[in-house]
Amino acid sequence: MGSVMNMQLVALFCLVLLNINTCDGVTPSLEPPLGNSLKLKSRTYEGKYVYQCKNGTLLPVSANAMLVNISDSKISLGNYSFEYSAAEPKLVGTWYLRNDDADAAESGSATSIVAGNEMASKSGSDSGSIKQVVAEASFHKNFGTAYRVSYIQRLNTKGGHPPLNKSKYCSENSPVIVPFEAEFWFYMQDTIPPLAPAGIAVPASDRAVVEGFFCQGIIDYSYDGSQWQRKNMHGKLYLVPGGDEVGSFHMSDKPDGHGGIFSLETYNPNGWQVVGKIIGSPVKVEDDSIPWSLFKITSSSGNVSLVGPFSYYTMVGTKGGVPPVPSSLTKKGASWTGVYSCQFWTYKPCSPPFC
Repeated sequence: MGSVMNMQLVALFCLVLLNINTCDGVTPSLEPPLGNSLKLKSRTYEGKYVYQCKNGTLLPVSANAMLVNISDSKISLGNYSFEYSAAEPKLVGTWYLRNDDADAAESGSATSIVAGNEMASKSGSDSGSIKQVVAEASFHKNFGTAYRVSYIQRLNTKGGHPPLNKSKYCSENSPVIVPFEAEFWFYMQDTIPPLAPAGIAVPASDRAVVEGFFCQGIIDYSYDGSQWQRKNMHGKLYLVPGGDEVGSFHMSDKPDGHGGIFSLETYNPNGWQVVGKIIGSPVKVEDDSIPWSLFKITSSSGNVSLVGPFSYYTMVGTKGGVPPVPSSLTKKGASWTGVYSCQFWTYKPCSPPFC
C-alpha cells in the first residue's frame, strides 16, 4: 500500500507542477508555505553545470558548487551537488551543510545533508540562466544545520543554461561545462504553529501546543453537477518534509459516535490515535490551496495519556489540493484527484499562565 501511494504522489505531484508552471502564464510563487521561516542564506562559489551531448541535444548530467555566506565569501557553509536521474525528474539537488562544533559532536558528522524536489519555478534573469525554484525537502541525513530544513529556494541565478549554439558545442558524448551562480535560501519548519485566522482559532482554554507534523497526501473529489465535493483524503505524517514517516492521516466513511471522521494516528512504540470533526468555518488562506481547518477531537485511543489529553487539532500551512474550476465540459459524476501538503498541530487544555 505504501509503495502504491508513493507512486501516486510522484505522478500527481508532477501533474500539479506542470499545471503550476504553465497555467495561463501566471508566475508561480516561490515562497514556502506559512509555518516555515528563513534561517540561512548562501551563495554559490565556483559553480559548474555539466551537460553531455546525446543525439544532438545537450542533456544535464550533474552540477556542483561550494556554498559560502551570502555576505562574506570567506565563510564556508558547505557544498551543493546535483546528479541527473530519470527516476527523480524533479530533483533540484543535495546540500551538504557544515555543522557547528556542538552539532558535529552530537551527530558524529561534520556535515548534515538535505535533498529537495522542485515545487514551483520561474525563469532566470536571462535566457542563459537556469530557472529559479523552490524545493521541498525530500531526504535528510545526520543531525545538525540541515536537520529541520523544510524548503530551499534557488534565487538570483546567473548562467548554467546549456549553450544555444549546439552545432558548435554538441559533440556526441562529450561533456560541456557551464559556470553558474545562484543563491540558496534555507527555510526550517517552525516549532510553533503559524498564527491562525479567527475563524479557526483554538479556544483560549485549549491552547497548549502538544506536537506538530508535516503531512503530504492525496485528496479525491467528485462533481455533483454544481460543485466539487470532497470524497476522501489521506496522507502520511512526518516530523518535517523529507523526514522519517511517523504516522498517518485519513478520512473515514463512517463517523465515530460523536461525528468525527478525520483521524490522526502516530505509530508505535508510543502510538496514539485521535478522531475529530471540523468545526467553525474553514479559512482559505491561499487561492490555490485547501482551506485551513479546526478539528474538535471526538474520540481517542492508544497512548494519549503520555502527551494528552488532546482536545483540538488544526490543519494549517496548506499547499495544493484544490480542484480545477468546473466548465461546461465537466460532467456530473466526474472525479478529480490531487496532491496536498499541510501541517497538523495538536492541542490540549491548559490554565493560566500556561495558555
